[in-house]
Amino acid sequence: MDKWKELDDKLNRYLRLATFPIGVKLLEEEKELKNISRLKRPDKKIALCQIFSYSRYYGWTMGLTEEDNICPLAEIALGFVEPYDIFLEGYFFVGRYNETLEGAKKTSNMIPKMPYGKFGAIVSGALSRVEYDPDFVMIYGNTAQMLRVIQGSLWKEGGRIIISTFGDAVCADTISNVYLTGKIQIAMPCLGDRRFGLAMDSDLVASIPLEFIDSVLEGLEGTHKGGSRYPIPYQICTPEFFLEQQKQLEEARKGKKP
Repeated sequence: MDKWKELDDKLNRYLRLATFPIGVKLLEEEKELKNISRLKRPDKKIALCQIFSYSRYYGWTMGLTEEDNICPLAEIALGFVEPYDIFLEGYFFVGRYNETLEGAKKTSNMIPKMPYGKFGAIVSGALSRVEYDPDFVMIYGNTAQMLRVIQGSLWKEGGRIIISTFGDAVCADTISNVYLTGKIQIAMPCLGDRRFGLAMDSDLVASIPLEFIDSVLEGLEGTHKGGSRYPIPYQICTPEFFLEQQKQLEEARKGKKP
């Protein structure tokens, strides 16, 4: 749709992104995937975060269901499966992310989780090419680009952006938490997203509910006019090193030792 291409153009005008912004849509039933144009499905089981990689690197529109997904954290975060006792009791994280079972249980229960069975599929596509109405827009970028997204999102209302994470399950932060709170989320790619989804060391992720995207764009434009821009403008000054070199060269030309 032309409006999504226009939105993509505006985001890149102010952010100069290295990969495509993504339009993400949640579907209640798998059969709704038939209504998505140019949809690709995984030939084998893959991790949820990998469909975002296909979209942002290659521009593909990807669909994924519980049967396609192999990531155990993602299936719980998206509500594809009901959280099982061994997960809620902390055994999934003890000795891996948390020293004690008590700490691991706290981590497990605080992960944002979609209502079980609410959605049966998820679609990801390059924003400039999607032919569906996304629920939210996901952007991968460096810290300076995320700084601009945050500034743009606060342009109208002010305040602060709160980042909530435990360092894994980025899908819970960028999908589940956005759905549950209705607010923009800034997150760090998790180990799976880095190992299997090709997220870079410098990447952060912004996930923006569609109803706020126009406000963020207006904020990017407003703060851009106010002097906050990407790339961050460098202060141009005279390099003192070269001044000293010129002085030494002049003295050498006059037969003096430096």
